[in-house]
Amino acid sequence: MKHSNFLACLLALATVAVAPSALAGDHPLFSIGLGGQYWLVKDAKDVLDENGLWGGNILFRIQPVEYIGIDLRAGASGAWDTESWHGPRGRKYEETATFMCCPVEAGLVLIIPIGDRFQIYGGGGVGYYYYDIDIKTTSHRHGHSYRSEWHDHIDLEDDVGWYALGGLKISLAPHFALFGEARYTGTETRFEDADDIKIDCSGVAFQAGFMFDF
Repeated sequence: MKHSNFLACLLALATVAVAPSALAGDHPLFSIGLGGQYWLVKDAKDVLDENGLWGGNILFRIQPVEYIGIDLRAGASGAWDTESWHGPRGRKYEETATFMCCPVEAGLVLIIPIGDRFQIYGGGGVGYYYYDIDIKTTSHRHGHSYRSEWHDHIDLEDDVGWYALGGLKISLAPHFALFGEARYTGTETRFEDADDIKIDCSGVAFQAGFMFDF
């Protein structure tokens, strides 16, 4: 049900994007951006010994009219925690747990130009959030070349969530700009084998990057 609702939202946003440009009889302005992000996840300390997730996002923005933008976003953010210990016969073990969230989002933004170089914007939308925990364990003995490695996955439930954001865009050249934004994401996940254990990944994120306009 969540999947069908998300696809319906994407279809509605695509219809909104195409309709104004079709009426105007011209091609809409669009932009492609790439940014780095730090996301303060609420329950990060409960999963890993971290306060948040580091990651990046790609942004595709269609601007069919001057003050409205349709955003399509995708990215990945993660946190890592490593522990090591010594076992029998002098073997050393090292375990790295990686928590990942990969969102695909669609939304609307209101864009307000300030002069020729600056834009402020704000809005929000919905997203599909894929979650995964990967555990990599390595084992080796000091002075020996033999090394073993194996992976385990902990299955987490994906989620349909939402986000709201505000940002600033600064044009440095006719087709190149920098942007920065703050956002809040509402999403959570659960362990598939233990549905009563919830991980609340809601929280504030900060992102900065560059954008190409066409």
